[in-house]
Amino acid sequence: MTDFSQHAVLDLFAGSGVGVAIKQLGAREYGVEIMPEAIATREANGMETIYNDVWEIEKAAGYAFDTLWASPPCQTFSMAGRGEGRKALDNVLTTLEAGAWKSMPELRRWATELGDERIGLVLTPLAYIYRYGPRYVAFEQVPPVLPVWEAMSDEMRKMGYSAWTGYLHSEQYGVPQTRKRAYLIAKRDPDWVASPPPVTHSKYHQRTPDRLDPGVRPWVSMAEALGWGMTERAYPTVSTGASTSGGGTDPAALGGSGARKFVYEQRDGGVDKQALRSNYGTGGDPAARG
Repeated sequence: MTDFSQHAVLDLFAGSGVGVAIKQLGAREYGVEIMPEAIATREANGMETIYNDVWEIEKAAGYAFDTLWASPPCQTFSMAGRGEGRKALDNVLTTLEAGAWKSMPELRRWATELGDERIGLVLTPLAYIYRYGPRYVAFEQVPPVLPVWEAMSDEMRKMGYSAWTGYLHSEQYGVPQTRKRAYLIAKRDPDWVASPPPVTHSKYHQRTPDRLDPGVRPWVSMAEALGWGMTERAYPTVSTGASTSGGGTDPAALGGSGARKFVYEQRDGGVDKQALRSNYGTGGDPAARG
């Protein structure tokens, strides 16, 4: 069993999610976060934010860390956004190959010229690797960023890292949601071969939700993760706030027809969990779906 208390993680774009995992593992986290609300959340949960702006790379010099985690802003690359980052992907890759990341001021000037610094932020983790050489590295982003991680891994191999890049699916690691993300996992060790973490749970097969992959645990629904809070309790755990045709909240049960049916079944004595799994998939109880 690894003693994670011997490890310290520099967590770029920290938020609070990864900090929870780092804390549970017993490692130390040094967070870098600029959003006031996220910093307040971190503080309320005993997380340390050492400075605010990822561009200020020299501020990390006073902290001993062996691990670098980074999940840069995804808005410009996400399929849900307007796609400025996706449109600039060739530019990002050209800049990466030109080595602009070796100078943070130069990298920031380039990002400013793009008109949206968030696009340039995707390259800042490589600047930290070049400057500090952490032994362990892991990056996460939306799927369109995978070519950037692949190009980064090429540069990292020149620095003595073994690196793996590819997609991971959240539900295959016990997370109660279906989310596909691009990852880069690396270690500065010539005798180590980088590889993805072994899956622990079945993939959620959308067209055949009853199908479960052999040799691993079933995927986890949101209802299971919330503790099946509606059992013997006649009210939705999460309501949609749907309204009736006459206006106002439905006095019988909140939500759409699926949510109301679920509430009525609960009032009649509960429902079978396996039925929920096959009927509603990773979304868990329909009260959360509306």
